[in-house]
Amino acid sequence: MAKLNRRGSKPKQPEAPASDGFSGFFKETFEFLADLYNHNSVTWFNRHRDEYEKYLMNPAREFVVSIGPFIKFINPTFETEPKFNKTLVRLNRDMRFAKKPYKDFFLIRFGKTKWGSELFLYLDRKGMEIGAFVNNEKADGRRRFEENLSSYSDAFVSACKRYKIGSEFSAYELRSGRDPISEHFNAARDHSKFKGTDYIIFGKELGKSDPIVRSKSLLAMAMKTYNRLYPLYIFSTSDNPVADFESYDQRIGLLKISIPKNSTHK
Repeated sequence: MAKLNRRGSKPKQPEAPASDGFSGFFKETFEFLADLYNHNSVTWFNRHRDEYEKYLMNPAREFVVSIGPFIKFINPTFETEPKFNKTLVRLNRDMRFAKKPYKDFFLIRFGKTKWGSELFLYLDRKGMEIGAFVNNEKADGRRRFEENLSSYSDAFVSACKRYKIGSEFSAYELRSGRDPISEHFNAARDHSKFKGTDYIIFGKELGKSDPIVRSKSLLAMAMKTYNRLYPLYIFSTSDNPVADFESYDQRIGLLKISIPKNSTHK
């Protein structure tokens, strides 16, 4: 935990790291994903591999490189290499279990292990979603997120209030479609609704035509969102969530990250 100064206030936090490398995704990013949705075959994909690299993989890697220092600032143990099986999830499906060779969406993830709780950026033909994935699956006879929300409900509600985890985020069960558990999340009202739910998404959606999607301002929005949602990660993974949240709050706190307006990819 960070030490307090003589006046009892926190030391000045470092500015959120940033980079000029990422300039947003492209309208062609979503056109590629829409075409993949409609023409999901190896033949079609091989003919459009250049668009895949230029409009999807290149900006995805730039996003990971640009936000990587900020992710390490939040949690030094998170993966930040712009590689498959690290932060990038392959489009290829395992054809032993799938009818189509490719996923028609793309996922960028920041966490420790596959299918562990994490922060993410998800893209499909309609736009993107930024948020936190909570794994509440039973492990070692326990559901940590469920247990912590039950045992430390007041602390959870307080953390959500402090970090403004509220109505702009939706919460839904990953494997039952997109019917929300809470379309406009309210911690005090909704914290008891996750009992028995294995995989939970807390996210905010951006349509493909939203200008911020095609600008470098997306980087600042992602930083701001990840900083705010990180308490969800703490409550889904920690055996001592109150102490760990207090440590995070002392070390980092709610950062003031402004989202600049700038030009977009055409």
